Amino acid sequence: MASWRWLVACSALLLCAAPGTGQQRPPLLGGVQDASADEEGARRALQFAMNEYNRASNDKYASRVAEVVRVRKQIVSGVLYFFDVKVGRTTCPKSVADVENCAFHEAPELAKHVTCTFQVYSVPWTNHISLKRNNCT
Repeated sequence: MASWRWLVACSALLLCAAPGTGQQRPPLLGGVQDASADEEGARRALQFAMNEYNRASNDKYASRVAEVVRVRKQIVSGVLYFFDVKVGRTTCPKSVADVENCAFHEAPELAKHVTCTFQVYSVPWTNHISLKRNNCT
C-alpha cells in the first residue's frame, strides 16, 4: 500500500510546475487557450460574426470591429472561437460590400460603440460555420 501512496504523490508533483521555476504547463488538451486575431481561422470566424451581427441589426449603417480585446479558441470536433471586441457604427450603409474600409461615425448622435462577445463554431474541413452566441452591451 505504501508504494501506491508514493506513486500518487510523485504523480501529483509531476503534474504541477514548481512555482518560481519559470516553467509553463502545456495547454490543457481540449481546453480554452488564447489565440491570435491574425490567425486565418480567427479572422474568418470574426468576419462571419460581424456579418451576422450586421444582418440581425435594424440599423441602416453597417458596423465593424473597432478593437479586438481578446481572442480565445477551443479545439473540439471543430474550433470554437471566443471573441471580446468593441464594435463601432460606420458611415457606410449596410449595402456596402467592403465595410472594413468604412470610417466610423464621429458625430456623437450617430457614433455608437458597443462591446460584444461572440462565440463562433467552425469546422473548416466541412465548410461549416455558425454563430453560437452574440452578446452586446
